[in-house]
Amino acid sequence: MAVLTFLARVAWAKYLLSRPLFLAIGKGQDSWDTTPKEADYEATALVKEIGRKKLTRSFFVNEDDDGDIDMPGGRKYSYSETPTRHVYLSCMFNYGEGVAEPIREVGVFIDTQIKAGLPSTQSYFTPDQIQNPGSLILLEHLETAEMFTPKKKGFYGTILTL
Repeated sequence: MAVLTFLARVAWAKYLLSRPLFLAIGKGQDSWDTTPKEADYEATALVKEIGRKKLTRSFFVNEDDDGDIDMPGGRKYSYSETPTRHVYLSCMFNYGEGVAEPIREVGVFIDTQIKAGLPSTQSYFTPDQIQNPGSLILLEHLETAEMFTPKKKGFYGTILTL
């Protein structure tokens, strides 16, 4: 039986961090509020994408009981200067991005291509501004819908372990 070695996992993590990464937010289905959606390993897109944003931060981390990056389930991580198989991905949505929409799903996409002619400083994009969505590499259905509002910034952070 073949295995993906530790060094191969680190190499994949390094490759991911070298590519354009975007976090997409989506409405999902209203029915998910009462019946949670099961993971779909063959998903290629969000059910009802609202928009996507370039990742704000991404870097290597190590599992660390004394780390300052807290994740759900009580797991902790710390920043790593050397590549590891654990990658921290985070995104901050500004006021007015994805406003007043229930968010039930999030996804990380690699190699998204934006339509030509948009400002180079723009970092949030609606589906009609996307030339090619790229590949969905991480999909999460939220346990409860979170409402984005004009007065609240939205933050999402996750650890991707290869």
